This record gives sequence, C-alpha cells and structure tokens, in this order.
Amino acid sequence: MARVAFCQDVMVEYMGFMSISAVLKKAGHTVELFFDEQTNEERFIEQLARFQPDIIGFSILSPSAPWAVRVGEMAKAATGAITICGNVHAITAPQIIEHPGMDIVCIGEGEMCMLELCSAVDHGEDFSRIEGLWVKTEDGSVVRNCARRELVDMDALPFVDRGLYNKYAFFRNSAYLRVMTGRGCPFRCSFCTNPILADHYGGAKTYIRKQTPERAIREIESLVANHPHKVSFLFFIDEVFWVKNEWLREFLALYRDRIRIPFDANFRFGAILENDVKLLADAGAAILNVAVESGDEKQRKGIMNKPVSDEHIFQVTTWMRKYGIKFGSSCFFGLPGDTFQDHVERLGFYRKLNPTYLWTTFFQPYPGLALTQNEDIKKYTPESKAFEVTLHHDMYLDLPDRDRLVNLKKVYFLCTKFPALAPLLLWLTKFNIPFLFDVLFMAHFSYYIFRFERVSLFQWLVHVKVFALNPLLRRKQPLQNIGRPFGIPWRKKALKDQARNEAQTKVV
Repeated sequence: MARVAFCQDVMVEYMGFMSISAVLKKAGHTVELFFDEQTNEERFIEQLARFQPDIIGFSILSPSAPWAVRVGEMAKAATGAITICGNVHAITAPQIIEHPGMDIVCIGEGEMCMLELCSAVDHGEDFSRIEGLWVKTEDGSVVRNCARRELVDMDALPFVDRGLYNKYAFFRNSAYLRVMTGRGCPFRCSFCTNPILADHYGGAKTYIRKQTPERAIREIESLVANHPHKVSFLFFIDEVFWVKNEWLREFLALYRDRIRIPFDANFRFGAILENDVKLLADAGAAILNVAVESGDEKQRKGIMNKPVSDEHIFQVTTWMRKYGIKFGSSCFFGLPGDTFQDHVERLGFYRKLNPTYLWTTFFQPYPGLALTQNEDIKKYTPESKAFEVTLHHDMYLDLPDRDRLVNLKKVYFLCTKFPALAPLLLWLTKFNIPFLFDVLFMAHFSYYIFRFERVSLFQWLVHVKVFALNPLLRRKQPLQNIGRPFGIPWRKKALKDQARNEAQTKVV
C-alpha cells in the first residue's frame, strides 16, 4: 500500500488533510503528518526520509507556496517520492507545477484524486490521466486533465482523521477541536477566494454543501469521544455556519440535546430571525464571528462587494447581546483609497458596535481574487513581493502613509475599546517605533487567542515560539521581505538588501 506524508508550515489542523487521510486509511494506505517549524531544514527532510514516503502532499495557500516548492524539491531529492499540492493556490495558480519541486497539482477536491493516485502508485500503474490532476511527465511536459465532474458526497465520507495530528502535543492536549459541517459560501466578496471556488466547481448550487444535521452530529460525537483530552470548546470553521435557516434549526436542536459544548462559528448575514439567535444561544453558541470587514458601509458594499448594511449589523449584534452571545468583528487595512483619517473616523462605528474583539487584517491581492483585478489595486501593488504568512505584520500595497497605517492597524482594537487612550495612540502612530506597536498588538492578540480560541498556556507558548522566536533563530524567514519577524525598519532593510542582490545578479 502507498505511504503518504502530508507536510505543512502552519500550526493549525488542515481539514483537507484530515478528510483525505480518513479516505486513504480506510483503503489501507499509510498516512503521516509532518510539521516544519523551518528552524532546521536538514532535520525536517531527514524525518521525511525515515518515513520512506511514496507521495508527499502539500496543502497550500498563496503565502506558503514558496515554502512548499522549496521543501518539495529537497524532499524529492532525498526520498524519490512524488510531490503533489492542492488547495486554493493550486486552483488559482496551477502553473506551480512548472517548479522542479512539484510533480502533480490537484485542481479540485482531493479525496478521490488522492485515492486513485495512491492506488495507481501501489500497483505501479500510470497515473497521468487521473481526472482532477495536472501531472508532469518524465520529459517535462504536463498532462492537464480536466476537473472531476462529481464533487464528494460529504455524508458518504468517513469521519475526518483527527488522530493524524495527535503526534504533536499542541493538538493532542488541546481542549478545543476544529470541526466542519460543510463547504462553500454563498457570498461573492471581492477580497475572498470563495467566489473563485464556487465558479471553479460549477456554481454555488453545486459547490455549497452541508452534511445532513444527523451526520454532522454523529461526527462531532465521535471526535469528542475519541480525543485524548477532554473537549471543552468547539470551532465550526465553515466559511459560513449555515446556508439555510431550516438546516440551522434542525442542527441546533440536535446539538443542544446531544452535544451542548460551547462553540464558536462564523455568523451568516441574511434573513435570520431573533428566535434563531436565541436558538444559537440555547444550543451553546458562546462566540460568533461577525465579518463586518469595514466600518464604512459604502466601502463595504462597493469595492468589497459585501452587501450588508450597518442597520442589519447592529440589529443582529443587539440580539446577540440580548441572549448572551459574545461576538468578534473584523476590519480590513490596506485597501486603495483608505487614509489614516478614514480609519480614525470609522472608530465611531466600531465603538458603537463594541465587539468583544476586533480582528484587524491587511489585504493581500492573492491570485484570482476579484479585488486583485481592481485598477487601483494594480496601481499600488509592488513588483516581486511575496505574500505574508500572517496578515498582521505588514501592509502589502504601497499606499500613501503606509507606515502610519501599519502602526494604526496594530492598535486599532485598543483605540476602539479604550477611547481615553486613543488620542495618545493615534499621536504615537506618527513615530517610527515598531517595537512598541508590535508589543501592544501581541498583548491584545494574546487576549484574542485565550478568549476566542481558548488556547492553553502551553499552546500560547507554542504560538510565541513558532511566530516570534523561530523567525529570529532561522536564517530563512517565513515572512518574505522582512529581515526580522516584526517591525517597519526590518522590512525596509530587507527590501534594500533584496534590491541590491538583484542588481548584483544582473551584473553577473
């Protein structure tokens, strides 16, 4: 039987890996996960080689693509294994197969593609004609097979293989679990990949699927019962928790009666009644994520293509307060036309909203996004700049007054939550003191991961190690174009060094 090694560079459970692993193990194949902290590449490759994989798989979003192709090339040399990548970046930029580190690109859902690939490898058969795969041949040409016509039946899949991650104490000892009841989102926000996926899979009616409520409940029961640690919190990581209110009401009734563990989920804007919010609270909804994205309704409905009114936002959050549900909100920085003063004026909106936490993020123009094609985005997009692994450190677009906006983003929640501090914080944003803003951001972000993600102290320390200490210790930074993990001066220095190196290369 085939031996499959899944590799990743982000400390979070990948639902795709767990689903594919369950399908492959059911068929008798061997699957193991390898997490690369990027502190010692030789050691990581040695660990892969000891496993003796036939296939090495990567699930990549755009920020992880440079890491994946680099590791893929080294892993191929050390093991002779076939490398394959999937997920959104493989769909939006399948030309990644041209890199020596990648042999196969999966241009759709991976369960059945991987099952056929493993079977072919196990029997020594040709796998170049498997639907849903682009395959590089021995002569370097690429067989571009069409996408699979049928999407997976989520009710027919085995329960996800959460045990895949239990080799790592971070996951094995976790008191919270990430779960997913469906795939897809009905909205077409310009900054999101969901419209790309919906179109790629034949439209929203085809792509957007939910497990039946009963099937979803049985999987949750199994995950909770088989987890090594007592589960005290659940995350529903579906892009939207529900699509149809009928599904939500049936699911919540079952959840209330059979699970009743506090949970977090992504709230779905649209037709919803106050009684539905009450049902959420009664079932155990402790926190809901309200994706506001902007405190400016015109911007939200315009360039962001998110047709949600301020009135609707305030209505549903009023109901949440009434029934004791805490909620987080979101705010984009780094969109064209945004100024420092614009964000200062939007503080009034967020103070009125008063979320438990305000998640601020920098926009990154990933391949295929509708917003990436915007002419103003193109105008401010720098050349040859890699995407950030996180969305917190640096602004991607070269907007006017960008350094001050970077500072403001890191203290925006504090300005919202503590109005008395806002004048001082806003004044400080004028100065080049990145360490101060990084410390302030990490302080309230730690509050977020304790309050919302319910991490333990041990998990928090792992986060600090992975996202703060490791970048200081390794030579190759995961945050491209930044010479250190935090700080505007380091970004500037890295960009100058990059320009100098490119100039020297041209001379040679």
